[in-house]
Amino acid sequence: MQNRPWHVVLLLATLYVISYIDRLILTLLVEPMKADLGITDIQVGMLIGPAFAILFSVIGLPVAWLIDRGNRVRLLTAGIILWSLSTLLAGYATSFTLLFLLRMGLAMGESVLAPAAISLIGDLFPHDRRAAPSAVFIAAGTTGVMLAYVVGAAALDLAQSGAFAALPLIGALPAWRQTLVLIGLPGLIMAPILLLWVREPTREKMEAPSPAASVATVEPASRFGIFLTRSDAIRFYAAFFIGNAILGMMLYGALAWYPTHLVRSQNVSPSQAGYIFSTALALGVALTILFPTLSQRLARSGRPDMLMRIPLIVIPVGLLLFVAALLQKHLLLASLLMAIGFSLLSAINALPSITVPLTAPLAWRGRLVALVQFCNNIISLSLGAYLIALAAQTFFPGPTGLGQAMLVMAIAAGPVAWLLYACAWRPYHRATTA
Repeated sequence: MQNRPWHVVLLLATLYVISYIDRLILTLLVEPMKADLGITDIQVGMLIGPAFAILFSVIGLPVAWLIDRGNRVRLLTAGIILWSLSTLLAGYATSFTLLFLLRMGLAMGESVLAPAAISLIGDLFPHDRRAAPSAVFIAAGTTGVMLAYVVGAAALDLAQSGAFAALPLIGALPAWRQTLVLIGLPGLIMAPILLLWVREPTREKMEAPSPAASVATVEPASRFGIFLTRSDAIRFYAAFFIGNAILGMMLYGALAWYPTHLVRSQNVSPSQAGYIFSTALALGVALTILFPTLSQRLARSGRPDMLMRIPLIVIPVGLLLFVAALLQKHLLLASLLMAIGFSLLSAINALPSITVPLTAPLAWRGRLVALVQFCNNIISLSLGAYLIALAAQTFFPGPTGLGQAMLVMAIAAGPVAWLLYACAWRPYHRATTA
């Protein structure tokens, strides 16, 4: 049976959505989890950040090495089962230590998904048709972030209403534990579907570019790979990946703590906070697809550097709206400002995983995706949630402390991220306009 490329992309995108729901569900369960386990905000920050991110970072590169050589479908199936079981069993965790270990299991399982999916997409589509499927897959991550709050809030509402009280094994559990068990089930259903339905595609062979090939006939992204010098490649990837990770630190801090900020400062319920924050993420799905697709069209019309020029325009606008949302006390206006600002910034934050398949040498594609994840996890995931909790608990006590901590991080991190994107644009511009 032959793979139908777009069907595989949609399946991978669905898995990406599920992975983000499993990853972020704890952010909606902070208050009941703290009360049940007797833990602090800083410990919650460790569960959301370092417990997941450190192992995710360390294991990502060896996993990507296996992906570049082994059967990607089987590796991905194993990863899905591991992360889903870790989420499900978290509903039965009786201590901070056990929950910490299960978050590490979640990280180990999810570390397989992005490099395996990007590598599979690269072998399912020709070079000049990869932008759209790659963008759809990455946009699914933004969709997953949004649905983490919608699905999580709905599951929590149902659990609190007693809808699962008659179910065996989970009926007697508190609502937040029931939510974790139920959220872990979809991945266990999807794993055998992936294994039985998707064939491992033939890996694309590397071909050296023909010296006689006309630059005009080469796609802008391909020109990047041909004309980028070694020193420029180091400058580009270092500045791009680190700048993106710093931007992600601010965004992930908001993902982890903005719903709880709404609970504490606006006196809404955890499920209501989930529904409200999900609206701040919906626009990001469309923008994540739009930006790379638009930049590729502009590149073909004579602006080949647009993929890296767009962030220089969008980041200041998104940052201004993000800061304004945190300063606004009116719930509706704050939600609207956050919806636009967060969506603009999250769409930019998704660009590296789209850029790598378009620019990377074929033999290094999986490892460069893993390197993106490594930078994001060491900086974004490890530090974002933890530093917000630490700053709020240390310097900003009170119901508005989390908002003040997020505001300080945005003002500090946003301009640094923009400067690094500007540094990445220069070598990209030189290579794509050569």
